[in-house]
Amino acid sequence: MTEPLPSRLPLGFRMAAVDAGIAAGDRLDLLLIVADEACSASCVFTRNRVVASPVALSRSHLERSGGQVRAILVNAGNANACTGEEGDLAAQREADLVAEALGCPVEQVLIFSTGVIGSRFPIEKVEAALPGLLLELDAERSPEERVQRAAAAIMTTDTRPKIARHLLGKDEDGPQILGIAKGSGMIHPDMATMLGFILSDAQPSLLLQGLLQAAVQESFHRITVDGDTSTNDAVLLWVSGKAEEEEEVLFLEGLDETCLSLAKQIAGDGEGATKLIEVRVSKALMPTHAVTVAKTIAQSLLVKTAVHGEDPNWGRILAAAGRAGAPLDTRKIRVGIGEVCLYEEDHPLPENEEAAKRHLQGSEVLLWVELGTGEVSASCWTCDLSEDYIKINAEYRT
Repeated sequence: MTEPLPSRLPLGFRMAAVDAGIAAGDRLDLLLIVADEACSASCVFTRNRVVASPVALSRSHLERSGGQVRAILVNAGNANACTGEEGDLAAQREADLVAEALGCPVEQVLIFSTGVIGSRFPIEKVEAALPGLLLELDAERSPEERVQRAAAAIMTTDTRPKIARHLLGKDEDGPQILGIAKGSGMIHPDMATMLGFILSDAQPSLLLQGLLQAAVQESFHRITVDGDTSTNDAVLLWVSGKAEEEEEVLFLEGLDETCLSLAKQIAGDGEGATKLIEVRVSKALMPTHAVTVAKTIAQSLLVKTAVHGEDPNWGRILAAAGRAGAPLDTRKIRVGIGEVCLYEEDHPLPENEEAAKRHLQGSEVLLWVELGTGEVSASCWTCDLSEDYIKINAEYRT
């Protein structure tokens, strides 16, 4: 089952967060997670062709280490992106400092950053904060507090931390999966302005990259806030294998649930959002058809603004489905909001609009479409689009 907070950390991992002064204001902005010994990890990075220095460095380190990771260092407040050779040297310096402190090969250290693009990275602040960050690893804090601080330290325009925990069985002391993530704006399928770190003390026998790719495809690649992706995006799966063995199927299910929980938390915390929207497409001929239509509807500014205004405008949903390019049967297609159908057999059902409007007044909204061509279903998640989204992004650097 997925739980919000852990009573213990996954075996073999420690974490600490401090205020290094990188992000504006009095807040945590530097996170260190350390494994007792180097252990297996896999990472999915942004597909944006413009990548930040930490992304390039971490890709290289994972390849050189054969996927063995001892520590990750994550900062908020500065993306260290589009900063040239100086940015590359800063990311390398961060890895060198952590490797030296832990006595491990530098390629076993990964670096992640999030924040404003194009600003000089203040490496001197990391250097000054690292001794205190290392001491914080052994400070007297509960597991719940450590995870809350870790999730808070990677936030940018997020309004709340994003945490998910899944027990692999019924035993509280058994294997578990713990995830934290950040993301609020520049969110779109195929990665976004988001970071996700998923730790487990289990040891799956299947290749981590394949497991992570499959989980990401059904979760982080199914969310959108504004149609933009960024330069720093990454999701890391890191396993210590310190707990007793568990059934492989339990790990697969747990990883899927953890990733989906974090993805939905990101979509629901979209910049200026007031509602989490699920777009569910069913009766499609192929999975790609269902996903394509769901993504198209989820990305529609007209749909998102209608939901914000609590207007059951099924025509916008139908139009978005029609322009997605996937096969559909115009005589069989059905469109609905919540539990009611608003359009079927090529005719509107205005008598159901009042019930749909009541559904739209809630904080979680379901929009659904049946294509009438098969039996395949898929969902995507997004949020409403409000005036606050414009305000947040118009003033992001000021």
